[in-house]
Amino acid sequence: MYRKTIIATITLLVAAIALSAAAFGAVQNCCKANAQNCCAAAQNCCGAAQSCCVSMRMPGATSGVAAEAALQNGAQTATVEITDKGFEPFSLKLKAGEPAKVTFVRKTDETCAKEVVIKDYNINRKLPLNEPVTVEFTPRKGEFTFACGMNMIKGKLIVE
Repeated sequence: MYRKTIIATITLLVAAIALSAAAFGAVQNCCKANAQNCCAAAQNCCGAAQSCCVSMRMPGATSGVAAEAALQNGAQTATVEITDKGFEPFSLKLKAGEPAKVTFVRKTDETCAKEVVIKDYNINRKLPLNEPVTVEFTPRKGEFTFACGMNMIKGKLIVE
């Protein structure tokens, strides 16, 4: 009698593990194959799919073009908001050799983006909720990533 119960329990556990593995693999494959299509389909998906899609967002996925910094008091200035969709705008266009002041404002507590890291410029700053945090640097030509502290949610600096 106990033997049948043990066999049934093991069978159910194996089935649950197989289903979990299949579901997780589908999310990963979807995001690797085409992040934009995955994200469009993930609106009613589980949290794992949405997290994957936020971290895999492609450049210009929401706006189509990089936002350009404005010139103010001799420095390039721009503001990036952190929302439940990630960094908005996703990418910023800056000019090489001109001082830049980029202000980050975290508007949500629903993501892991509680700090911003720009490794190429040795910048790592905490982002208190609803408080602007300005980072200052002089950009050099190239493309650079800015990200949350876990490197899951990312944005891009395009410096020309």
